Amino acid sequence: MNVTTAEIVASASRFLSGGGDGVVGIHVPYEDVWFAMLFLSAIWIFGFLGERILLMPSLVGQIFAGIICGPALLDIVPLPEAFVLLGEIGLVLLVIEAGVDIDVTTLKLIGKRGVIIATLGSVFPIAFGIGIAFALGADTKAAIAAGAAFGPTSLGIAMNILRSGKIINTPTGQLIVAAAIIDDMIALIILSQLGGLVGEITVVGVVQPIATALGFLLIGGDLAFFFLPPFLG
Repeated sequence: MNVTTAEIVASASRFLSGGGDGVVGIHVPYEDVWFAMLFLSAIWIFGFLGERILLMPSLVGQIFAGIICGPALLDIVPLPEAFVLLGEIGLVLLVIEAGVDIDVTTLKLIGKRGVIIATLGSVFPIAFGIGIAFALGADTKAAIAAGAAFGPTSLGIAMNILRSGKIINTPTGQLIVAAAIIDDMIALIILSQLGGLVGEITVVGVVQPIATALGFLLIGGDLAFFFLPPFLG
């Protein structure tokens, strides 16, 4: 597309005057840029204060910054969909980093303990959540959803705290990471059962999500531990 000098000048004029989209790009209002920078600054400041004054992980202060600046209170965060997208990308990168930081030798030493801790750490909260939901009069699907919400351990938060405490490569840190991954797998399997409980309940609808998740875990684990290292090393 050929863009004339007059069109470029007109687009720049509309941009500077707060107009709409131009022919050379997408215009973002100045207020959105200002509030986005304000929000990012608040995240850093609250994280710094939480770490230096409250003597807690910076993530705690950053969560408070999100609550204060978010829709619940000040509601000054522009383009929330964009920040949610960035958050999802960051979460994916954290999960990848968790896999990169896992020490296979240490993981083998704590393998059984990690599975036991993760299983108990998922089963008890899930059962507790399901029991509370049934006590409050919820139906089966709502009770399962409530229980699954209690089960997982946030791998992103765990990685942030372990990294700030410089214990991620210790046996304790590896145990927590392994337990968090298994916790998430168990919670995802339970959440997948909600789809099987919608409409007509069939054996295939109930068993397929469980078999798929376990198959992915076993096959992916074997590939990661036994087949890929010779090719990468």
